[in-house]
Amino acid sequence: MTLAEYLDAMGILACNRNPYLPSLDDFGFTWGEMTALIDRKALFLSKFFRHRTVYLAPRVYFLLRQCRPRRPMPPDAASLYRILENSPPLETGEWKQLSLLDHTRYQKAFQFLLEQRYATALANGSVLNPNWSTLKYGTAEAWEACSVSPPPSRDPEEELRAILGRTLPEGEVARLLRGA
Repeated sequence: MTLAEYLDAMGILACNRNPYLPSLDDFGFTWGEMTALIDRKALFLSKFFRHRTVYLAPRVYFLLRQCRPRRPMPPDAASLYRILENSPPLETGEWKQLSLLDHTRYQKAFQFLLEQRYATALANGSVLNPNWSTLKYGTAEAWEACSVSPPPSRDPEEELRAILGRTLPEGEVARLLRGA
């Protein structure tokens, strides 16, 4: 099974090992496979699950978009977001430099944008070693413009429960849908 096939079937996968959700390593998937899907806009990187980096199948992203509204952006996050709206995809170092925010404020705003699905990785960045690279970030709307949008669901919550229930316990799925 490929990473793309896994995401299509299960909907979500964690970047790193954790007690809640399967990760890339658990199935022998590689960083290169993940970044190839990012480059093709075939996965959506987010931190909406327990503040952890997760990869979402496009279908799951669009279902979440239908049924789980994003929280309004605080001022620092809005400032970071405006930079992305007016720039090509940026690595985090470039983005931080353009923001003029100190490290703590930048990290908090960056985390918010990924948790609330305002921003995501749009492309692979600088290769650091065969198993790691930087990523280039852009707005969720830029990602949407380049990805294949499925037709809207008549019952997005029920469809999400069915997909995510293959990987997560019912309580975790309910928690995600509440935005907790």
